[in-house]
Amino acid sequence: GGEIDGADSVGHFGISNNYSNVTISSLEDLGGGLKLDFALQIQLAPGNDTSASLGNRNSHIGLVSDSWGGIWYGTNEQIYERYLYTIDPIDGAAGLGGNLQILGTPGGQVFGLYGPSESGYSFYRRDGQSLWYDSPNFNGFTFGVVWQMDFNAENDHASGSGTMDVDRNPMMFQLGGKYAGTALPVEVWAAIAYRKDQFGLSAAGLGGAGADGSTDTGIHFGAAYTLGDIKLFAGYEMIEYELDGVTNGYEQWDRDAWYIGLKWNLASGYLGAQYIMALEADCDEVVTSAGCDDTGAQMIGIGYYHTMSKQTQLYVVGSWLDNDDNGTYGTIRM
Repeated sequence: GGEIDGADSVGHFGISNNYSNVTISSLEDLGGGLKLDFALQIQLAPGNDTSASLGNRNSHIGLVSDSWGGIWYGTNEQIYERYLYTIDPIDGAAGLGGNLQILGTPGGQVFGLYGPSESGYSFYRRDGQSLWYDSPNFNGFTFGVVWQMDFNAENDHASGSGTMDVDRNPMMFQLGGKYAGTALPVEVWAAIAYRKDQFGLSAAGLGGAGADGSTDTGIHFGAAYTLGDIKLFAGYEMIEYELDGVTNGYEQWDRDAWYIGLKWNLASGYLGAQYIMALEADCDEVVTSAGCDDTGAQMIGIGYYHTMSKQTQLYVVGSWLDNDDNGTYGTIRM
């Protein structure tokens, strides 16, 4: 599966920023072990014309303490996504070959935003208007929690009425913990993300008619073991989308995925490889019977990263992805 009939292949040549950015930051000592942390991170678009606007990335203001951790407010890649890309051996999931092509999504969208004018169904995304806490390191154990304000409630109106729909209050909550062994070369981690009234199933083009509420849930856990210069890892992810009040179409969609991989540190750089399998989805429908059979996919990503200097790295990455007949996962160019 995965082929598209009736379309010619397309080539592209250009320059891409990937996730290159410019950050203006300040860390001011307030005394008593407390610091004020500020960052404004913007992304440039070197391949576009001069009319292209700057893009906001991880920007925040917060307080940091050596004893109790840090608390911030702003826009950030939150703990669920951070646990996904920090284990990815293909340079933190930067496009081709990265695990964001399958993990965090039911197919289609591979990275999303959620702010006052955004909507998205990917769990691989940057969330605005967020308040989050990251703990200090307790003998190898760290954890984090995030809550996203219901900032978008004023933009949710009952369809066609032009009046406020008081039953819709978009919010998001995430919690995660990780242990990196201090005596044994073992890592384990787990994270959960919960969203209310952000209508991920509708944004994915799978939502049913008449929906007046939603819950989206993601659960991810994994483990890694380091054997000399080789780090082996494996993990599992479960994502579920539900809609309330559906009169016709999908009201529930969930899929599981698992992955294995390695990162091999070499004298000249490192080699990364991974295999990811998205299982066929399960779904519930009202009236219609489109089903969700053959919606899985599998992917292999391999990359070699050669260190030229402290600031320069050359790399080559390859990726193979195969969809089932109705799968919609895709390789990307960032």
